[in-house]
Amino acid sequence: MTAADPSVYDRWSRNPWALRLLYAVAFAGRESTFRRRSLTALSPSAGEAVLELGCGRGRALGRLREAVGPDGRVVGVDYSRGMAETAAAAADRWENVHVVRGDATDLGVRADAFDAVYAAMSVSATPDPAAAVATAARCLRADGRLAVLDARPFQPLPLRVLNPLIVPVLRVLTDWNHAADVPAAVETQFETATVESYNAGTIYVASAGRPTADGGG
Repeated sequence: MTAADPSVYDRWSRNPWALRLLYAVAFAGRESTFRRRSLTALSPSAGEAVLELGCGRGRALGRLREAVGPDGRVVGVDYSRGMAETAAAAADRWENVHVVRGDATDLGVRADAFDAVYAAMSVSATPDPAAAVATAARCLRADGRLAVLDARPFQPLPLRVLNPLIVPVLRVLTDWNHAADVPAAVETQFETATVESYNAGTIYVASAGRPTADGGG
């Protein structure tokens, strides 16, 4: 497995306006809508411990903290030092929100550490998305939940002709692992899974519950 290149997102961390523009294009102007839907699918509640994989600049941390309340806990992880430092600075005012730099496939946490795991536009940016999903499943409690907001190439046949033009550009810009089937990985690791697709199949929310006891094996 090729190691992730943190310098890609280190650059994005220093150019938030460019990142906003990229997401505006990727989401076709509906970024806020899809982020809300993914958080609704996760359904974090008061007192829970929530992990965000690939927290980026920390955009979702405040909403997750609001959902879990003062008795809950939120941990953000990002492989990019620039992203992790930016998110940590933003979360510094909250006692129950912590950000660390780490690998989504090797978190080093106990098997039942979290009630819910959230990932927005991050799993497909890892070298091994299936391993990232498996790691998320392992750190969840028996009744834990996962919600993934992510992107994939055009699915309908007429639009697939655009993929050879778009995919190489996004691979360079974002380390996008476009060939990975993240929804299938979610379905393998969890007893219940639902995938909702938008924007001609390019955007999806995969939500799941109850990690499989055998880790999908």
